[in-house]
Amino acid sequence: MCNKVRGVTELLRDRNIDVCCITETWFTSKEDARFAELHECGFDVLNFPRKGRGGGIAFIFNFEKIRPTGNKVIGFKSFEVAECIIKSENGIIRLCTIYRTTQTKTKEKYNETRVNAFLEEFDKYLDELVTKTGYPIICGDFNFHVEKPDNFYAKKFLSLYESKGFVQHVKDSTHISGGTLDLILSLPSAIDSLPINDLFVDSNTGTTSDHYLVSFNLPIKTSITSRNIKTKQVREFSKINTSSFREDLFFSPVNFTDFESVDHAVNLYMSTMENILNKHAPLVTRKFISRRSVWWNPNCQKARSEAKKAQRKLKKNPGDVELKEIYNEKCIDKAIIIDRARNKFFDKKLSLVKGDPRSTYKLVNQLLDREFSANKLPNDM
Repeated sequence: MCNKVRGVTELLRDRNIDVCCITETWFTSKEDARFAELHECGFDVLNFPRKGRGGGIAFIFNFEKIRPTGNKVIGFKSFEVAECIIKSENGIIRLCTIYRTTQTKTKEKYNETRVNAFLEEFDKYLDELVTKTGYPIICGDFNFHVEKPDNFYAKKFLSLYESKGFVQHVKDSTHISGGTLDLILSLPSAIDSLPINDLFVDSNTGTTSDHYLVSFNLPIKTSITSRNIKTKQVREFSKINTSSFREDLFFSPVNFTDFESVDHAVNLYMSTMENILNKHAPLVTRKFISRRSVWWNPNCQKARSEAKKAQRKLKKNPGDVELKEIYNEKCIDKAIIIDRARNKFFDKKLSLVKGDPRSTYKLVNQLLDREFSANKLPNDM
């Protein structure tokens, strides 16, 4: 995650994702500069780093829409777990993220011991979880090949969570090398109240991650009102039936009127086109978040537009390998171009305040977004 911040934020923005659970972040407890990039894009983070090197869990969320709190669960050695608690009008949602590592340089026999230790500890965690408030939803990288019905460890794992009443929702491969490793578990009682809708495994993330994006929708409402949300009236031209539109245009008064003057022709044309557009693409109100960084330039906008164009082509032909490669290249180029624009902007700003300690200190605070962090509640509550 350390070298994928821009790519991940662009992915979340493109997919309109409000909360993202991430494992193996490699974040430390001091990542102010990286988190400042998230804040610029309208996201914040609940960070739960592993003690030592590697690992770690994080929840990246759209702070314009939700204000979750975090809970670091301790006492387990065979896996990492953190909880994201979301208060909504539908009730409390406890989003739990698990990461079970499989890295070991020892013999297979010791690996078996590690799996057994995980099953014992996960059993204990599930017993604790069902006693906590809120609807529990468990997701993460479990590193079990649950797609293989004859896999001994996967069968034991499946038997464990089913014995506690949990249901597993992911059916497709979630890793670039194959295998359903990233899972989503929930209780049937919670599904009745908060159904997991539109679950989708997206292999076209546009990042260098070897895991796919697993997304789903929850029908919840929050009381958060964003000050940056604006409304705009637009026409959905992509939904126009071109044949019907051409027919109405052909039989319109424009083609059967003897014009008295240029003004008469222009006025009739404008009123006719407005009537036809109102029929085929009526004005609709859309909400959007007004957020644009001061360093954003036309090159950034062009790179984002080209990536969106490649995404639309791929969406029409999802099995086209060449289009997938083009889309991934465009996404990587976009992240590089945006990062360069930001770096160039602040490099120039730093050079202009060289020798001025007060201005330099103020600019560093802006780069680290310390004002934003100062107004935050702690992760663990």
